Amino acid sequence: MIGRLLVAAVSLALVAAPGTPATAQSSPREAAAGFLEAWNARRWTETARLLDLDAFDRFRRDFITRARRQPDEGPQPSVEDILRRTPDMPREAAEYQIRMMREQQRRYADPTPFEFARVSSASALRALTAEEAAARWLESRDPRWQVRMQYEQAGCPPPADVADIPVPRRRLIGVVADGDSTTYALFKEDRGDDTAPAWVGGDVSIMELTQRRSRWLIIPRADLIPEVGTVDTSDCKK
Repeated sequence: MIGRLLVAAVSLALVAAPGTPATAQSSPREAAAGFLEAWNARRWTETARLLDLDAFDRFRRDFITRARRQPDEGPQPSVEDILRRTPDMPREAAEYQIRMMREQQRRYADPTPFEFARVSSASALRALTAEEAAARWLESRDPRWQVRMQYEQAGCPPPADVADIPVPRRRLIGVVADGDSTTYALFKEDRGDDTAPAWVGGDVSIMELTQRRSRWLIIPRADLIPEVGTVDTSDCKK
């Protein structure tokens, strides 16, 4: 009797314990909707728990290997070098080109801070769990983080209004099954301040889901979370 009570108590503790995957998604639609809801709320750890972390960890290990093999880019040209080659170019334009070159050189020297928010190096990335690394990867695609990080990388303070940068919201449109263990979910980004014409497109995306150990999980494909791209920091004051 005591043994049965202990088993029951442990089972209840596992169900109630925060952070455990007790919220196993019973359908691909629930998993996709839960992922988008957590992503919209910028709850990075919760969003990461809905990824296929085994697949993500393979990506992380490959990223660490590649980051440690980055080639030496050698010396970079100066502003004067550019002006000698292109005498008609305004000095401001040449200075901007040099800033962009140096930014890219820093990025490729160790791309970890650009791909994983608040992770300083490939060695620091190795020390994280797969869940922690996945959360940092998701956050690194956040527009607010990208602006803040790129300004800091340029040696400038982030803009005072960085917290006011609009973040798009995503909504689920539908799901399509492809066999018993793979499903695709279609979702759309709603950007209220976007003035681009409708024919430009680019706001509809696809996520792939797979069933692992009775749970539906999102495959961390490279096109799942779009990159923000390079932020123009030319107006910052050093």
